[in-house]
Amino acid sequence: GPNKVGIIGLLQSFSDLLKLIVKFKSYGFQSRSWVGLFGVILLVGLVVYYSFVYGGYYSYSFNSLSLLWFLVITSFCSYSILCVGWGSYNSYSFLSSIRCAFSSISFEACFMCIVIFSALCYCSYSLVDFFLSSWLSFMVFPCLLILYVICILCETNRTPFDYGEAESEL
Repeated sequence: GPNKVGIIGLLQSFSDLLKLIVKFKSYGFQSRSWVGLFGVILLVGLVVYYSFVYGGYYSYSFNSLSLLWFLVITSFCSYSILCVGWGSYNSYSFLSSIRCAFSSISFEACFMCIVIFSALCYCSYSLVDFFLSSWLSFMVFPCLLILYVICILCETNRTPFDYGEAESEL
């Protein structure tokens, strides 16, 4: 089949989600399959909530504690990964979901330290203060920006930080 769905592959994640939901087999006496579906729904809900946090004028980003809400929602990603792995009835996917959740938690601890330190530097837990601050603040706190970018790259498991793929080389 094609390696990209839609224009420049923009619809690839939606097609993967649709394939995952359509292939769902429900057995009434086996509740683990429902846990796997709950993990998928939780992950989609987190993506929708992220768009609400960063979306329009009347969103949750104008809350005084919106940065802490961002950290709470980010911490739910590891639970959804565990639910999907446990509900798949495959021991290899369950073990890989545990490994992925542990790596997500370890990177999340560094990410939380960076975000809380930046909140202390900006003297606010509101995302509005981050949005409305000038670009001069990135020049004042360049270490925070560099550490934040490194942490985000660690979360994506891309080439410099893909220790999950290169486990045999460790």
